[in-house]
Amino acid sequence: MNSNALYDTTAIISWAAVIILSCSYWFQIWKIHLHKEVRDLSIIYHVLLALGFGTLTYTAWQEGSTIFLVKQIATTIPVVIIIAQIIIHKKDHWHDEDDDYCKKCSKELEPDWSHCPYCGENN
Repeated sequence: MNSNALYDTTAIISWAAVIILSCSYWFQIWKIHLHKEVRDLSIIYHVLLALGFGTLTYTAWQEGSTIFLVKQIATTIPVVIIIAQIIIHKKDHWHDEDDDYCKKCSKELEPDWSHCPYCGENN
């Protein structure tokens, strides 16, 4: 295999990886959009992710690396959108018709919860 073919294969694989990484965040955005459920997502984690990706975006721009720059932009933007979704939907909860309710405080319980996380009641 000559070096040009190897370079072309590496470039194709790299661009495919950029698309895959970006799509993974966009699927998360779509899931949040559908369910309005963000209680299991950490705002601190996503803020740190956005800051890291943003910093690496600047680094990629300084180094003149097109693929790295596109990758950083393609992951920074969706992470910022996820942060906005967490802020917007922080009080929303996904509702499942089959879930029980706490006998003491009437809050919805997940099927595998034996104690209410809101009031501590043993259900």
